[in-house]
Amino acid sequence: MTPYFPQEEYENRWDRVLKEMQLRGFETAVVFGRGGGTTDNCGDILYLSNHYAISGGMDSLIWSARSFSGVILQQGTEPQLHIDEPEVRTDLVSISDAHCSNHPFRSVAKALTERGITARVALVGTQFIPMKFYQQLLEDAPDIQWIPADDLVRSARRIKSPREQDCYRIGGETATAGLNRLMEGLISGLSEQEAAGEAAREVVRRGGRVQMIGTNHGETLGFDQRFPLTGYSADTPKPGDIVTGTLHGAFHQGYYLDPGRTGVRGRPNADQRRLIDAVADLVHRLSEMMRPGVRLLDVAAEGDRLTAAFGGSISPIMKNFPFYGHGIGLGFEQPRISTVMSLPEDVVDENMVFGVEAFLSHDGVGAAFYEDIIIIGKDSNELLTPSPTHWW
Repeated sequence: MTPYFPQEEYENRWDRVLKEMQLRGFETAVVFGRGGGTTDNCGDILYLSNHYAISGGMDSLIWSARSFSGVILQQGTEPQLHIDEPEVRTDLVSISDAHCSNHPFRSVAKALTERGITARVALVGTQFIPMKFYQQLLEDAPDIQWIPADDLVRSARRIKSPREQDCYRIGGETATAGLNRLMEGLISGLSEQEAAGEAAREVVRRGGRVQMIGTNHGETLGFDQRFPLTGYSADTPKPGDIVTGTLHGAFHQGYYLDPGRTGVRGRPNADQRRLIDAVADLVHRLSEMMRPGVRLLDVAAEGDRLTAAFGGSISPIMKNFPFYGHGIGLGFEQPRISTVMSLPEDVVDENMVFGVEAFLSHDGVGAAFYEDIIIIGKDSNELLTPSPTHWW
């Protein structure tokens, strides 16, 4: 196989992270990631090396930390990759100095010790590294002081390169087609799981990967999904029901999108239409505000104002996600668009990618959700998920 990104793009990425390390006073950093069936925490490793671990599972007598991998970054030295698999996919991986081990955390610690590295080392991945494996680092590299730096690589990859943006355009076409199949099924009389199956087929046949398909209707509207274990239930929306659909996945080369829409099976009544139009309008207006240099706190404040102006009630999903969107790339990323989660220095920058979303609810009517994905452009934003606003 031929990697999607040329080698020089990976080398540019390494340089950006090494410069960020210098700014933070780090000579050395270790970046961990986890694959093995989930894509939630693989982004930093994928970004630096194009490696994705395929095996997961509990520890055994012969291995530990299945699905984990690590990259050692040191000033003046080529990156070094440590994986939990017996051989390296040299046709895909961008780092030539690669080591295979049944115990990737111990392998990383041994390599650092052999280099004579002591004192401060930046550690990326503390939000998902189990204590058991962190203890292996402490045991095998006792002279190192591990400094959490989970945003080190994310800070370098928040601005998307031209080729990454092309990835997003391809992924946007797939996500849009999949979401359209999902909503078409929900409003036409298919069960939630049948509609989800049609969406999944569309995504997979285009080469994308589904993380989650979420649907809801009826008395559970207001929650994220009708059946949390799968995201979709075996139930079929009744005529007149509001239906919600969202599609999360790594749609091309690991790049994420998570668009969503709300519709009605049949013709909406006036209250339903007002609710759905309001949530769509909220997203459209906030998306227009998302221009280079704009503070996310200001965008979020407008979202709060529009939500209050609509009135209505506060649904469980609104409590669970108190924001109007988020950065996105090789996973869900910061910053978020929120008056309680954004920092004063969080601003919109050209060539970032954001999901812009909103939730509204009204007692006696139901709940509605809407999300679009946009690339922030110099002169205007580019909509990647042009699914129709109205589904009925």
